[in-house]
Amino acid sequence: MTATPKTPAQGWISARHLRHFVARGEAAGLQMDRLMGAAGLARSKLADADGAIPIAAIETMLAAVSARYADPLIGLHMASDIQPATFGAFGYISQACNSFADVLEVATRYNGLLSNIGRTSIVPVPGGVQLCWECVIGGEALRRQATEYVLGALVVLARALLAGHRDFLQAVHFAHARPVGPDRVREYSSFFQCPVYFEKPVSALMIPARTLKIRMRHGDAFIKQALEQHARTMLRQRHHATSLPDEVAQLIRVMIMDGAPGIDTIAGQLGISGRSLHRKLQAAGSSYRQILDQVRLELARGRLDAGMDSIRQISELLGFSSQQAFLRWFKQTAGQTPGDYRKHRQEHYPA
Repeated sequence: MTATPKTPAQGWISARHLRHFVARGEAAGLQMDRLMGAAGLARSKLADADGAIPIAAIETMLAAVSARYADPLIGLHMASDIQPATFGAFGYISQACNSFADVLEVATRYNGLLSNIGRTSIVPVPGGVQLCWECVIGGEALRRQATEYVLGALVVLARALLAGHRDFLQAVHFAHARPVGPDRVREYSSFFQCPVYFEKPVSALMIPARTLKIRMRHGDAFIKQALEQHARTMLRQRHHATSLPDEVAQLIRVMIMDGAPGIDTIAGQLGISGRSLHRKLQAAGSSYRQILDQVRLELARGRLDAGMDSIRQISELLGFSSQQAFLRWFKQTAGQTPGDYRKHRQEHYPA
């Protein structure tokens, strides 16, 4: 289990998912470095597989990818070739489980290693259980794609674990609406290989009791215990991993879309006063102005790399009073004009 984020800015997913997202995008011919840049993310973020990626950045990337790659089933398609390693510790533990019932219990226990944007639960129903997953933050598009990705990925993992057991699912339920067009609807039944229903009370995999009793081929209680000990340590570290400057930066990334937030506004989101936040940031060797400039520069460079917006649009997006104010700030902060930066990137990193 993991704590539910109080604001979208506190939501995150494991870099393992971003790695998979980037790999799929590049395989489809997309310039993922530019799309990551538009979300304020550098490729260096992929280096630590267990690093936390702000969900606000993922939502921005999803919107940018959707604008260039007309695929309303991105989440489901991303899940189609997922590997156990993408699940990290959970994926490894699941391979050492003795029964499929153990796998489901592990899925709920260590969900917090992969993200904090959703809640996983097991609900007993007549003849079996529902493995439910609910996305708790983000816009409608993110929630839909995240739900289809998570449930789809769990089914792909189950297929790998239950080789030879083709009918391990009774049905799949989605809380969101049915897609438009019969071809799209058929894709769901083809992917899950069972009936798929939409506009249900919860999004869930309907798993019959007989599946819960299936013994795993490589079950090993000793290895499972050792892996779980490591996973519990990772969970404890995850709960204390985000520093105050990082938390402030995440809040700014989300709130800047409505104008550059002041320190008192950010402090209010954290439940403290502006003066207290100022002192705490000083003690951490930072300042609110430094963090605001850092976030603005990341987003400005990303937008310039992506080539989606004009200088005027970028200045408005980042909360500057005028285009001239943005130009002066960028030259002072980055050491070159936005135009020179964009020209240099286009010359050295052509689309």
